[in-house]
Amino acid sequence: MIETYLLEALCAFHDCGTLSAAAEYLHISQPALSRSMQKLEDLLGVSLFDRTKNRITLNETGKMASAMAARILESQEDMITAVRNYDSSLHTVSAGYCTPGPMMEIPLHLTQIYPKMKVSSEMENDADLLKGLRTGKYGFVILSHAYEDDDVVCIPCGTETLYFSLIPAHPAVLFKDQGLTFSQMNGETFVMAGDIGVWRDLTMKMMPDSQFVLQDSLEALSAVINASTLPAFASDLTIRLFRSRENSSRIFIRILDSEATLHYHCIILKKNCERYAKWISFLKERYEK
Repeated sequence: MIETYLLEALCAFHDCGTLSAAAEYLHISQPALSRSMQKLEDLLGVSLFDRTKNRITLNETGKMASAMAARILESQEDMITAVRNYDSSLHTVSAGYCTPGPMMEIPLHLTQIYPKMKVSSEMENDADLLKGLRTGKYGFVILSHAYEDDDVVCIPCGTETLYFSLIPAHPAVLFKDQGLTFSQMNGETFVMAGDIGVWRDLTMKMMPDSQFVLQDSLEALSAVINASTLPAFASDLTIRLFRSRENSSRIFIRILDSEATLHYHCIILKKNCERYAKWISFLKERYEK
């Protein structure tokens, strides 16, 4: 059986190009690396290198072997990840989110549905969410759109509508009863959280002439909003959950564009539906009416 360290040595040589560079990368001596390469050749019963007085390079067989070694090492990493994710799933309800809004509300429901389980939440882009779903990192993910595939179920799980957050002296407050569009506020300078998932790209796309003062955390954002006259954003969900945390003098005006309302969907692998049967039942009772 070929030991893992020999495959790692071969891949390091392939990637680094020289024995000295590969030895430095692996934090071993050059003679030790040379012995590993020779041992691997002995185990395989073939030559992997072209050797000259001052140089060693991979031959065609060596290149093929290094490619296979890389795949084997990757599969080992996949196994480790899958086993760890599975073990975690037995004790934790892990969910991935595309925006912070549902991440503030859904864990509250999960702790009631699964009182003996730890609840874990992360926000990522759609590609990483779906990858994490399939590798077992997440038990389910929340996307801002429907997603259909043969191995998943897609369940509606609510909406979130964006609002402008303005001081009472702002001229646009005159439209508080009618609502505003993105274009009507385009060109203004906004204060906004830097990590708000798909909302960030959406607002910047819809208001290309605006400037955005990004804050690193929701705490910093709240502090700036309370001390600033700059327009900001809120949503019907965050207003309901955290209204008391913001300056009570702020006026919230609904954004009328259809793009300002996200329709969330919970995506779960079909093979995990039994495990999350209570959560699925909750979603269907609450949203599929």
